[in-house]
Amino acid sequence: MKVGDVVEWMDQGPALLLEEVEITAPCLEEELGEFLSDPDSWPTEIGWKIKLLLTQEILDVHTDTLSADFKFKPEGVFS
Repeated sequence: MKVGDVVEWMDQGPALLLEEVEITAPCLEEELGEFLSDPDSWPTEIGWKIKLLLTQEILDVHTDTLSADFKFKPEGVFS
């Protein structure tokens, strides 16, 4: 994946990749207390800032929630 690619984010439709960002690593339920006690010390990973093309929202998301396994055409998204 690279900046400018259009991918699908979860079930929210097409998303434009804007830039790579540092994002907080996922936290398991049993780790929640540790995370909440000091969120600034929690590990980070590289994710993406995306713009959802259907709603214009801009979000930071984890890479593993993005899929390039679809075809985007002006009239819609086709799996």
